[in-house]
Amino acid sequence: MRAAVVKVPGPAESLEITEVPDVAPAEGEVSIDVEFAGVGFVDTLFRSGAFGLQTPFVPGIEVSGRIRAVGTGVTGFAVGQPVGALLNDFGRGARAGGYAEIAVAHASMTVPLPADADLARVAGVLVNGVTAWMALHDLARLRVDDDVLVLGASGGLGGIVSHLAAQHPVRRVIGVVGSDARRASAPDECTDVIVGADLLARVDELTDGRGVDVVVDPVGGELRTQAFDRLAPFGRLLVLGNASGQDRSLSGDAAFYGTRQVMGFSLGGVAHLVPDQVRTALAAVVSLTHRGVLREPAPSVVPLSNVAEVHHALETRSAPPKTVLALQA
Repeated sequence: MRAAVVKVPGPAESLEITEVPDVAPAEGEVSIDVEFAGVGFVDTLFRSGAFGLQTPFVPGIEVSGRIRAVGTGVTGFAVGQPVGALLNDFGRGARAGGYAEIAVAHASMTVPLPADADLARVAGVLVNGVTAWMALHDLARLRVDDDVLVLGASGGLGGIVSHLAAQHPVRRVIGVVGSDARRASAPDECTDVIVGADLLARVDELTDGRGVDVVVDPVGGELRTQAFDRLAPFGRLLVLGNASGQDRSLSGDAAFYGTRQVMGFSLGGVAHLVPDQVRTALAAVVSLTHRGVLREPAPSVVPLSNVAEVHHALETRSAPPKTVLALQA
C-alpha cells in the first residue's frame, strides 16, 4: 500500500511517499480502506520528533473510509461499511498510520457512518470535534450563564470549540485571534472577537471586570497566563495544547486565592482508559456534522503526494481551516 512515511524526524520534506506492507487488524481492531485522512497541526509535531515516536512511522490520527477486515472479538462492523476512526490512542502502544491506503484502528475508536455521509467532511472534524466535545462536556461543565473565552478561535480546534459552546448554549463566546487580519476567520458563533494583544483590557470591558467562567486554551504562552488571570471565581482553564511552544508557569496561590481550576486534556493519552466516553463523543460529532448542526467549513481535499506542502502551510499558519488527504486515487 502507499503511505507517507517519516523515516527520520525533521522538516516537512522528511515525509516520503512510498510503498509499505499492508496492515491487518489484531484482536479488538478493524482495518479500514482509507478514503480521507485529516491533517492537523499536531501531525507536524509528530513528524518533527516532538513526541519521540519510534521511526519509521506513518502520521495521521483521523480517517474515514470503509471496513476492510474485522479482528477477533469485534462486533457491530461489517466489511464495506463506512466508518470514521481516531488513531491517536497512544496509550495502547504505537498507533497513528492515517496517511496510508489502509489503516488499523481499535474498535472503540471507530464509529459507523450513515451510508450517505460526506467522508471528506467527517475525516476533517474527528480529532478536533471529539477533543472539543469531551473538553466542554466532561470537563468544563458548561452552564447557560457562562462566559467562555476561546484562545486561537480562528484555528481548527478553537473554531469547533466555539461552535459547540455556542450550541450548548452559553451566554457569551469570546474568540481570541492573533491579529486584526484574523478576525474574519473567527466563527460566526463568537459573540465577540478580540485580538490577543488586547486580551486583558477587552475581557475586563466585556465582563465589567468580573472575568470569564471558562477559558479553552490550545495556544499556551503569554495568552494562557493572561487568560488565567481573567478567570472569575470558580472559573475553569482547560489546557488542550500548546501551539505556541511556550509553556508558562501558573501560580498555585493565584488558583487558591482566586478559586480557579486548571485542567488538562490530552485525548491521545487517555482514550484507551475511557473508551465509552470516546465513542459517545465520536457518535455525537459525526451526527452533528452529518445533520449540518456542526457547520464546519468544507475541508480542502488534496492528494497524498501533496502532504509535505500541507505540513509546510500548517507550520507557517497559511493553511486553510482544515485539509484532508485523498487516499483512494
